[in-house]
Amino acid sequence: MKLKFVLFFLIAALAISACAAPAAPAADSASGAAEMQEAEGAANGEISRENTLIIGFEGGPRAAPEQNGLNPGSTNSQGHHQVMIESLYYLNYQTGELIPWLASGPAEWNDDFTEVTIPLREGITWSDGEAFTADDIVFTINMLKENPTLIFADRVVDVTEAVAVDDQTVRISLLDPDPRFIVNAFGVRIWGAVRVVPEHIWADQDPNTFGNFDLEQGWPVWTGPYKLVKATSTEFVFDRRDDWWGAETGFQELPKPERIIFVEAGPDERKAAALVADEVDGQPSLRIDTFIDVRTKNPNAIGWTEDEPHAWIDPCPGMLGFNTRVEPWDDPEMRWAIAYAIPNQLIGDATTGGFGQVSPYNFPDYPAVQSWLTENQDLLDQYDSTVHDPERAKEIFESKGYVMGSNGVYEKDGEPLQVDILFKTEEPILPQVLVSAFQDVGIDAAPRALAGATYHDARLTADFQIETHHVACGSVVEPFDELNLFHSRWVKPIGERHSRNHWGWTNAEYDQIVEEMQVVAPNSERQHELFRRALEIRLQELPIISLTQQRRVVPYTTTYWTNWPTETNDYHHPPNWWQNFLMLLMEIEPAG
Repeated sequence: MKLKFVLFFLIAALAISACAAPAAPAADSASGAAEMQEAEGAANGEISRENTLIIGFEGGPRAAPEQNGLNPGSTNSQGHHQVMIESLYYLNYQTGELIPWLASGPAEWNDDFTEVTIPLREGITWSDGEAFTADDIVFTINMLKENPTLIFADRVVDVTEAVAVDDQTVRISLLDPDPRFIVNAFGVRIWGAVRVVPEHIWADQDPNTFGNFDLEQGWPVWTGPYKLVKATSTEFVFDRRDDWWGAETGFQELPKPERIIFVEAGPDERKAAALVADEVDGQPSLRIDTFIDVRTKNPNAIGWTEDEPHAWIDPCPGMLGFNTRVEPWDDPEMRWAIAYAIPNQLIGDATTGGFGQVSPYNFPDYPAVQSWLTENQDLLDQYDSTVHDPERAKEIFESKGYVMGSNGVYEKDGEPLQVDILFKTEEPILPQVLVSAFQDVGIDAAPRALAGATYHDARLTADFQIETHHVACGSVVEPFDELNLFHSRWVKPIGERHSRNHWGWTNAEYDQIVEEMQVVAPNSERQHELFRRALEIRLQELPIISLTQQRRVVPYTTTYWTNWPTETNDYHHPPNWWQNFLMLLMEIEPAG
């Protein structure tokens, strides 16, 4: 009964918010947008709204670059890595193609996948006019290896040598065979990729502290088609570079927007008001119910699908993870008890306004990677962690010696079955449903909500018993990358920062399977055999529980710009806070 009441309360609150909240801020938002446009026109030259693309940036306000610099590890999703930083390759989820960009074609491997050669396009220049060469890639790889805390340094940890064969060719040697190295390091597989920096600027800098921000000097310097002309904690303004190498060499036409403004998006109510008033052309996300309301007010608002819920499937399903080094969660049976306690469909519905999609395993609902699960449906049926069975959870607790106390909480040896669940402060709905579910099966549960960097520090240093998040994301076209997240090589002592497997789970047989999968051709028959056994181990031991697919509305409007990607116009996937957003910029057209 308690869970049903919680769901009723949450859906009612969502409905009230969706119906009432967006309308009020519209006037203030419109006034703010007009003032912003007037200010930008005066400061940077008049560019009409029709030639300006405006996108909300993800993650809330950021420290202004004057205070915190613009190091690529400090500020990214405010347009910096979307429109200025170009990647060697871009992975297209819709086709599975790895698109060469700064690279001129596919990478060439030796027979055992320990050495790879990357050809580069001729005529690439940095925004200050200096030539982009293989030396810049070699310098970047060495810089990351010497500074392992830098963003994406973990992607090159197995590089033993990087050599510039000539200006347009780089050869990289690896410690172990890794046929996925290129897509993982340089392919924008999820969110971002290794950012190649200009050696002539970074060579004499400490990459951990270098601010990389001086607009008068032309910094930051990257190869992309836009330059930064203004940056504050809530607004980044980029103007098109008509001397961009891609246009100069005939590789691509100039993208159509002459100016791009990324603005702090704010809460859903503000995002909705801005979309209704066409003050922005896109947002990083919007609650499903809120977007449905937006569409009634602005017929030009579009999502990934034409029909409800209009959502795109994010590559990172929602999950609950255990610190498997901490009692009693070091016991797989106790982890399975939690799986039975969790109402997956209820969670999905509460967090999506009734459009929840339960996820039986930690793969996104993309056809290529889901096919690996389909062929092993018998295992998913045998070990079905999506079953909601509170009585079965209690049976497991009692089989472990727990006794229900008069206060409705299980006890063992005089100690209550007690847990704090680590949550993000920004996710208010999930804690209420999960804590209620835990309490319903006799666990003294409470949310431990942390915000921003504090939350991520707690997760990655294993400062938790149970945590929820959506970053056990790895595989998008085949299974290895997700499986690799759980190899024991990534486990460090509690308190040290992990790059992967902060859950601390170890299994020797599983490690051997992952190691063999790493060196076997990705879609070979042997890969399928190995995956089946790895899947069975993961389902039996359940170091994390997959909850629901992350259905995420990535809204755009077609008032000023058209040809956004959709389910029926699926030339690319739609995120605008990822580094792949450049692929969309090259395709969108003025509405007029």
